Amino acid sequence: MRTRVLALLIVCLLPALVQASLIELRDEHPSLRLGQQLEYLLPAQPLDFAQAAAASDWQAVRGSSLSLGYQKQAAWVRLNVRNLAQTRDWRLLVEWPILDRVDVRLYFPASATWGPPMAAGDHLPFTTWPLAERQLVFPLQLPLGEDAQIYLRVRSEENLILPMQLLTQPAFEVQEKDLRLLFGLFFGAMLAILLYNASLYLFTRDKSYIWYLVYLLGAIVYELCLSGIGPLYLWPELGEPARLIYAFSAMWSFLSASLFVRFFLRLPDYRGWMLWSNTLMLVYWSVALLLVLIEPQWLHSIGANLMALFSCILALVVAINLWRRGNPSAPLFALAWGFLILGTFIHVAALEGLLPINQITLRTQTLGFFVEFILLSVALADRINSERAARIRAQQQLIDVQKSANEDLERHVRERTAALQQATQELEQANGELTRLSNTDALTKLANRRYVDQQFTQVQGSSLAVLMIDIDHFKQINDSFGHPFGDQCIAAVAGVLREGARRSGDLAARYGGEEFIVLLRDIPQSVAEVLAERIRAAVAALALECRGAPVFLSVSIGLAYSAADRPLNEQALLHAADQALYAAKQGGRNQVCCAP
Repeated sequence: MRTRVLALLIVCLLPALVQASLIELRDEHPSLRLGQQLEYLLPAQPLDFAQAAAASDWQAVRGSSLSLGYQKQAAWVRLNVRNLAQTRDWRLLVEWPILDRVDVRLYFPASATWGPPMAAGDHLPFTTWPLAERQLVFPLQLPLGEDAQIYLRVRSEENLILPMQLLTQPAFEVQEKDLRLLFGLFFGAMLAILLYNASLYLFTRDKSYIWYLVYLLGAIVYELCLSGIGPLYLWPELGEPARLIYAFSAMWSFLSASLFVRFFLRLPDYRGWMLWSNTLMLVYWSVALLLVLIEPQWLHSIGANLMALFSCILALVVAINLWRRGNPSAPLFALAWGFLILGTFIHVAALEGLLPINQITLRTQTLGFFVEFILLSVALADRINSERAARIRAQQQLIDVQKSANEDLERHVRERTAALQQATQELEQANGELTRLSNTDALTKLANRRYVDQQFTQVQGSSLAVLMIDIDHFKQINDSFGHPFGDQCIAAVAGVLREGARRSGDLAARYGGEEFIVLLRDIPQSVAEVLAERIRAAVAALALECRGAPVFLSVSIGLAYSAADRPLNEQALLHAADQALYAAKQGGRNQVCCAP
């Protein structure tokens, strides 16, 4: 009998034993983080507030935060408070703004009365919210020194997560001011990164920048939803369609991230399991993105949350594998992706109650996004710089090859030019020698008659004396002593003439056989006569010997003169000199005779 009574007492007292502890609100604690003080109820059927309050299967929260996963029916949450502070004005803050709808009512046990209903959520326009804030904020008027129960009915098509705080109005305003400043810095930095990389794309036209920008834009929209900045400032009156923005931005981020991984790490170049697994992720997230627009509830059926985790880990594994295979972009990508995964893990662990929940653990995913995109931006710039350096090296190598080829060509050209110049010089020398030989008498080395004829064209406007010289009795010398001695006599006379015509412009030449000619330019006739006489005397003074017998030579000279003030008539002058020579011969030889 006693056993039955004891069992009955335990059953009756069990709801009281499992009831959450009473929260005492005091001035020295203006803000309280709510976790294990909460109770939750998951009814199988819809309930109203009175029915929920009368239910007996309330459960206590075990962790530091309430996370109930996906729930088809509305979930209920309650907490018991006693206001021992000096203020009645408190704020219940739900730090998860993507809940569809949260209804809140106060119950006062002392008077057994309910407070007015309040509702907020991303299915409701801001005009219906009790306070237009970036998160769900409910003003509570708690009587001083009295107990009150706060009931929440929560509906969400996403995972049901309820990180909450209870704050005084001043504490809420201070905290919100600080957080808005931090969010302003975060979104300002993300916008700067977006614009900077957009400008880089305009210069580089690299496809990786396109997917980086799309991924970054999706992450920005995602953070706008989670922070409540988007619903508060960008789409405040959108109402129920606003619920799609969060899911759409999440699927959009995963899809664009998969495309970014594909192009940034150049998976098509490696093929194999990394390429086809990335292709499967692209197909999956494309389908998930369409489901957001068609039937969002199906996202839970296809395991979107698990695939999100798998997709992140897969990208990290691919990056590490490519790092080991020498992909230059993989190290920074792996580091960036690792920061995001770490930040997301801490964020989710805090929401699930596995880690203490506070403003740091709640914002680690935001910090992870920021660090990730900074590192990815650096990785993109590093890859562009590396590729540019590689192109510069290739261009430099090409320039070096071209330079070497040009140097070889220039060397060959120089060699060929030098050879050509040498050949030209030799040809000129040969031509000069041929010209000299063609203008020189072989025996006497004096100019020949051909050269004399050429010189007459260059003495116009100058005075000119022409000496026609003939060796006397040369035929007898040839007949008596032979032609070799005759040649010796001709050479001896040529030597005398060479000495007699040493002035610049004078010319001594063999005119034919034993006959010579001397041209004296710019000289008075009297001086020409003196020079002619010297030549005659010098020849007469020659002492030649043949076969032991002395041989004496003499010459007859005919002189004709053309003054500078008269036109030069070559033929007439030569004829006059020849006639004067003839006169010298007729006059007894060995003399100079001047033409009249």
